[in-house]
Amino acid sequence: MAVGLAQVALQVKDLDDAIADRAADRIYSEMASYVDVPRAELLTSVRTNAARAVEVLTAGTVVEAEEVPESRATTRARIDQNVPIEDIIRAYRISLNVVHDAFIAEAERQGLEPQQTLTGSTLLWQLGDWFTTGAAAEYRYRAGAAALRESFATAALIRSLIDSEEPGPDVLLKARRYGLTDDCDYAIIICAAPEEPGGEHGFKHAGPSVESLQFSGSDGRRQAVVAQMDDRIVGIVARTPSASAAPVAVGPFVPLPRIAESARICERVWTVAQHSQPGVHSLADITWQIAVPAQTDLNRHLVDRYIYPLHPHTAAGSDVLETVRTWIATVMNVKKTAEVLHVHENTVRYRMQRFHDAVGLTELGAKELLDITWALAAFDLDEN
Repeated sequence: MAVGLAQVALQVKDLDDAIADRAADRIYSEMASYVDVPRAELLTSVRTNAARAVEVLTAGTVVEAEEVPESRATTRARIDQNVPIEDIIRAYRISLNVVHDAFIAEAERQGLEPQQTLTGSTLLWQLGDWFTTGAAAEYRYRAGAAALRESFATAALIRSLIDSEEPGPDVLLKARRYGLTDDCDYAIIICAAPEEPGGEHGFKHAGPSVESLQFSGSDGRRQAVVAQMDDRIVGIVARTPSASAAPVAVGPFVPLPRIAESARICERVWTVAQHSQPGVHSLADITWQIAVPAQTDLNRHLVDRYIYPLHPHTAAGSDVLETVRTWIATVMNVKKTAEVLHVHENTVRYRMQRFHDAVGLTELGAKELLDITWALAAFDLDEN
């Protein structure tokens, strides 16, 4: 009578104690990370693995991972015992190798047909893939949950520091646990959080990620504590971030107990910086523009006086407005303005004359230049 996979599997099942001992010995000898895993617990895991292998050989199929959760349960237990995910998977492979060796030996002893032996081997390696899939899924879940908890804790710390003019000793102690010390000045930074994919063109605009703003100094000391808060990233940094592909606002550097002061100024810088060019923006860069968002009455007056007469939403009006903007940026240099806009110098003169005529400008002194520049900033803020 021909021997089948189920009969060989039953013989393997009878060897589960020997299989468990051999697998545990190999795991302990090859991986130091298993030193904190009790032998009795490891033997139980290997026996479970062997029982699953016998079940697969008997059934002739691998049950879907979501129906048998032991791979994820084992992964949870090993992660709690500080075993790296790669060692968890390797340990399973070792136990499965021992089971496979026992299967091959029994298949030969009982005269199992070669094709049946190959089928059994294939099933066992498919079982290994099943375990790896379940273990990886659990690892990703645990890592994601841990990262989420850390993000909430970091955000709570930052809020505690920036919401209080005099943070208490408990808050400062928690800050020290995050590497923030009393002997260093810090600043608040704010930028837009990366957008989710969407729209026909995918990412429309992506701000820096939390990870890209976490950096350390040359001495290894942590230089930033950063968290995503709603649609913004807010951080406490010990040095100014490097150039960014998106706007980033940074407050003044102050001792940690005064970080709320930096936060207030950074918020005001951000109201302007978020509509500005990519890069790092500070109070030194923004200067008077920080006052624009709060001056609604003045903004309305200056925009009505210097912007709307140009009909800025028409093509011609937009050209004149851009010429005025560039002319001011180049310190009223017609030649440089023409170069920047790629037009003839006479075109610049013509557009500037149109501006003077449209707004009724009879003289251009320091006050008028400031009014026009303020009006441009207010218009840009309103448009964005």
